[in-house]
Amino acid sequence: MMLRPLLLTLFAGSAGAADIAASLDWSGRVSLTLPVAGVLEQVNVQAGQTVKKDELLAALNPTLYKAGVAEARADLDRLTQEEADAGRDLERVTELYARTVASTTELDAAKLRHARARAGLAAAQARTEKARRLLAESELRAPFDAIVLARHGEPGQVITIPCQPAAVLSLARADEWLARAPIDAARAAGIKLGEDAEVQVAGQNLKGRVRGLSAQAEGRVLLDVAIPRASGTYAGQAASIQLK
Repeated sequence: MMLRPLLLTLFAGSAGAADIAASLDWSGRVSLTLPVAGVLEQVNVQAGQTVKKDELLAALNPTLYKAGVAEARADLDRLTQEEADAGRDLERVTELYARTVASTTELDAAKLRHARARAGLAAAQARTEKARRLLAESELRAPFDAIVLARHGEPGQVITIPCQPAAVLSLARADEWLARAPIDAARAAGIKLGEDAEVQVAGQNLKGRVRGLSAQAEGRVLLDVAIPRASGTYAGQAASIQLK
């Protein structure tokens, strides 16, 4: 009577440990463009090149954006001085009012001038920050350590906004692969995100974690296991996933 439950237990354990046929794919694949308009002045990388986080990849001609920063700074300097002058004037009138030399009307007028000067200064600070941000966004930098998959843009290309701008570069993570495998929904139900896994590829056993479970057509689920990038591995390479 004990034989049937024992066999079922052994079968369930072996099924859960069975290898899942997979293939390697790029991790963190992303197409990058510039969020501001202008003429592409430089593209500093080629397909296949490895880049570090924050490395300059491409940039627009910065002339207009640098001019915008200079203009905003000049306006900020002027309004800073005006706010300081209005503050000193308010202090003077407040003192005279306390000595009953200045009238309530004069005090109210000084308060109004100071309030307007402060508002103007705050607006100038915002314009300066915006101008600096636009200048920064005229440069395209690597969001993480990456490998360049494709170079789409060339110097002289016009980037237009608000139209959907064309991609300049396509990147993927330089330190990681995804082992991807389509599995049936019933099997996916027992898998948890973050679960430990092992991937066999190129004669190596690489430790990884379940990164994603994406619904596919016909009741299938795409299992993604993130593993470190290792020598002898490449996109499209056959692999097998062993869940813990």
